[in-house]
Amino acid sequence: MTRLAVPLLLLFALPIRAADPPPQPFVEVHDFTIPAPPADQAQIVFLEPINKIQGMFPVGIFVIDGEERRLVNVSSWRSKSLINLPPGKHMLLSAHVGHLMEANVEAGKRYYVLLRFIYANGLQLRPIRPSGNSEYRVDGPHFPKWIKQTNRFVQMSPDAAAYFETYKAGVDQALQRAMEKWQEKTADEKAELTLNADDAVPL
Repeated sequence: MTRLAVPLLLLFALPIRAADPPPQPFVEVHDFTIPAPPADQAQIVFLEPINKIQGMFPVGIFVIDGEERRLVNVSSWRSKSLINLPPGKHMLLSAHVGHLMEANVEAGKRYYVLLRFIYANGLQLRPIRPSGNSEYRVDGPHFPKWIKQTNRFVQMSPDAAAYFETYKAGVDQALQRAMEKWQEKTADEKAELTLNADDAVPL
């Protein structure tokens, strides 16, 4: 091979590498059935019933522990997704603009959380109660629609952490904004955004 041929090969290789698709933070799983919660962990099922335009960007959901955060789930439009967490208290962040939800959950139980679209304010994590007066409840008129609309099942891909690391500054800002908003809320407002142990649904 001539000396000229090597740089020419490299030159033609560059556009091919640049055209590689970006890493995807989630994968769609077909014909998926939600398993029973593990006996030693709580299961949270996330419902994102919004359309593809509203849900254009994947939503990273993080567990916040002091100064540390850990990516535990990625949600997408018209989808269900789930996580299993140890029993006890947890703080979850929706990194889409920045919303916090507290969770106090029991092992062996299943819970539902709605990713609620708020115009120009991202996706809020909204606990779904088994019953009561809230519109966010299992025995209310909206829940069957949310279940039907979330007809895709997604889960984190092996590239999920790397994907959100490229948006680290945005996630940092989302967390800071969410913490500031949480501190400004009243006790009643925080209670509305807390998933309680007795919010588990029958299996």
